[in-house]
Amino acid sequence: QGCPWNEGTCSLAAGGGHLEVLQWARSEGCPWDKETCSAAAREGHLAVLQWARGNDCPWDGYTCYYAAREGHLELLKWARANGCPWDEGTCAAAASGGQLKVLKWARAN
Repeated sequence: QGCPWNEGTCSLAAGGGHLEVLQWARSEGCPWDKETCSAAAREGHLAVLQWARGNDCPWDGYTCYYAAREGHLELLKWARANGCPWDEGTCAAAASGGQLKVLKWARAN
């Protein structure tokens, strides 16, 4: 059986941009949840997010929230183009992070 793991393993791998680690963990049955996508977005790891979503990882509005707060505009654009939900929290997050370019884009789209 070995050392136990949980969804935190996948979310921390995603947040660190460690796609190979995430892929291996999933191939070994490690669970994941929406925090995996949120962590990838928060740290700007678009390739990790794309792989996770391509493998049916769940997401929610926090994916857009963290992308906006941290100024990851291209990641935010990709998330929205692929159906990621957002709400007023996305604009608030952009403002909180001082991300004027992101805020302007979010309001225009």
